[in-house]
Amino acid sequence: MNLVNGDVVFLRNGAPAVVKNVDQSSGKVVLDDDLAKVQQQSEKGLKNHLDEKQRASYNVHLQSVEGDSKQEEIRNLYETILFLKDSRQVDPKVLRYLENELMHRMHRDDYTPPNYQVDMRNLPQY
Repeated sequence: MNLVNGDVVFLRNGAPAVVKNVDQSSGKVVLDDDLAKVQQQSEKGLKNHLDEKQRASYNVHLQSVEGDSKQEEIRNLYETILFLKDSRQVDPKVLRYLENELMHRMHRDDYTPPNYQVDMRNLPQY
C-alpha cells in the first residue's frame, strides 16, 4: 500500500491517524493521532492517495459547487464534472474522486439531477 502525506489511516485499535511523513527508502511512516488534525484532513471525505496538488484541486472544485441546498450542490457538482470531462482540464484521478463524491451525495440525499445520464454499458444485465 502506498501512503501519501496527509492520508488518513486507521491503527490496529481502530483509532484514526494522519500520515505526517513517509520514507520510501526505509519504509518508515510517521503518524499523527491528534483528533483535530484527523478531522481537518477528512472534513470533506477521505482523499487518500491524492498528492497535495490533487487535494487542492479537489477542494477547489468542491468549494465551487456550494449552494443553498444539498440538491443544488448535487446539480452543481454534476455540471462541474461534465464541464471538466469535456474540457479535460483536470487530473483524471481528481475527476474520479469528484465522481465518487457525487455518487455519495446522490445516495445520501436520495436525489438525482434531472439531466443525469447513465451509460447503458455500465448497467447490470438481468
